[in-house]
Amino acid sequence: MVNRVLIAGATGRTGRLIVDQLMVNGNLTHVLVRDLISARELFGEKVHYHVGDVRQIETLYPSMADVDVVISAVGTSTPVGKNCPKNVDYQGVANLVDAALNQDIKRFILVSSIAVTQTEHPLNRFGRVLDWKLKGEEVLRSSGLEYAIIRPGCLLDTPAGIRKLYFDQGDRLVGTVSRGDVALTCLNALQYQHVPHVTFEVFESENYGNNDWTSLFLSLTPD
Repeated sequence: MVNRVLIAGATGRTGRLIVDQLMVNGNLTHVLVRDLISARELFGEKVHYHVGDVRQIETLYPSMADVDVVISAVGTSTPVGKNCPKNVDYQGVANLVDAALNQDIKRFILVSSIAVTQTEHPLNRFGRVLDWKLKGEEVLRSSGLEYAIIRPGCLLDTPAGIRKLYFDQGDRLVGTVSRGDVALTCLNALQYQHVPHVTFEVFESENYGNNDWTSLFLSLTPD
């Protein structure tokens, strides 16, 4: 069965690539956007549009009425104000999870970040973003939904599929990964049903790892 997938954060640099991969794969792709005009300039008429704001839960229910899976690629670009990490990376994710539960959606894929458990990491100086991302993860883990929480390494705007990938768990490594490979990871997490509750990091390497998705997912231990 073709999954009907809603992407939150669809117009972001990673979100756009996730949308592209879903459309190539034949998924029925829904996008949650705040600015419909700008979104149409990106995606044309190839997707189903829903106008909503992750900070306002009541705007999310209609977007989830006709989908099977939610993928969240939301993330703030400002450390303070109404779009701060607390409001977007935590409360926004919590609202998406609650709305998914309300609409009986069973599966949720969250793009988070490496180092979320490392409070002194330099990235956390940006509005305590890692702390808030971790709190968003915790809401999803405790929700009862099937989930995959993907913690990408430092994101690069490089082509997907060039380097080998490797998954790790425990938030103990550093590294990089292309946004395109994060999009592919989301696509394969959507399709792969063997591990329904899992948190993992994804990195790329010229030598270490592989590009066999079954092998990568089989290497994971459920939460």
